[in-house]
Amino acid sequence: MSKQVDHLYIQSFSGYAFADGLRVTGRVLNHKPRNSKTDNSPYAWQASFANFNTYEVENVQVTLWFNGKPVACCLTNSEGYYYFEVQMLWEEAKEKQTKWLPYKIQCEYQKLAQEKKCWFFQPNSNFDYGIISDIDDTLIHTGVNSFFKWELIKNSIFTLAEERVPINSASKFYQALRAQSTDVDRPFFYLSNSPFNLYSYLQVFLRIHKFPKGVLLLRDFPNLWRQMFNQEKPHKQKEILRILNAFQDKTFVLIGDSGEHDPSIYTEIAQVYPDRITAILLRRVKSKSKMRLASRIVSKFKTTPVVFFSNGEEAITAAKKMGLIQ
Repeated sequence: MSKQVDHLYIQSFSGYAFADGLRVTGRVLNHKPRNSKTDNSPYAWQASFANFNTYEVENVQVTLWFNGKPVACCLTNSEGYYYFEVQMLWEEAKEKQTKWLPYKIQCEYQKLAQEKKCWFFQPNSNFDYGIISDIDDTLIHTGVNSFFKWELIKNSIFTLAEERVPINSASKFYQALRAQSTDVDRPFFYLSNSPFNLYSYLQVFLRIHKFPKGVLLLRDFPNLWRQMFNQEKPHKQKEILRILNAFQDKTFVLIGDSGEHDPSIYTEIAQVYPDRITAILLRRVKSKSKMRLASRIVSKFKTTPVVFFSNGEEAITAAKKMGLIQ
């Protein structure tokens, strides 16, 4: 028996403009999710549970508006998601900084209607290179390699975003990457295998610890049955390829960790696009077996410079030697 829908809440995710198009996505829920201390939840797990205990609304008519005009329409899928990738003609950006431009999402479902002002980012076309970075165990300890993944559960469910601690000097490293002599902002794309349910949670973490503002790209909640039979590329790989396709005349630096699949995904992409990937930086993890595997992958790869680092200070030193930071 389906739940009666008495309200529409629009949760928009980061969108971005590129040479001749725009990508924005989000989902429609029956209530606003919560996940921070501002929601007055006495315990972290209560806020986390509320963020996962959502009721997504299917078949909502969603209209994307920009500059006062309707641009495109779609229906939300079975999990409440909408996704727009539309062709747009942009004026050449005069500002050196990345622009965040407003657009509107309008929803209609039965007798209900809702609209929300949202934002997408448009990088200046003169940036020298962009940064595509993993989040999990690159910016923030997740505990994905812990026994039975207990640390991952503890960190994600029983710890508020405001209480999470970033990797040592990581924010300093990313702020150094952001700055350059021409003052043209470099765009940042943050990737995570976390589900969209943790979108606001990770936004809070990035903002509190002063990481450069950028696009946050997560994925749908993992479906183990679908993963077993689906031959699609991994989430990170698909998103990186979309970014490379969107900014076809630009180069990027890939930043990740040595604990999961980043070494193989990054080197495979750099092998196919040797002129598009300037460098790969991988944070060392504590697992000796994971580090041995990452080292074997990197030792056979000569296409793009690959550097291992333990903390932000080491990463800054390596980036300076490669000319990424002045």
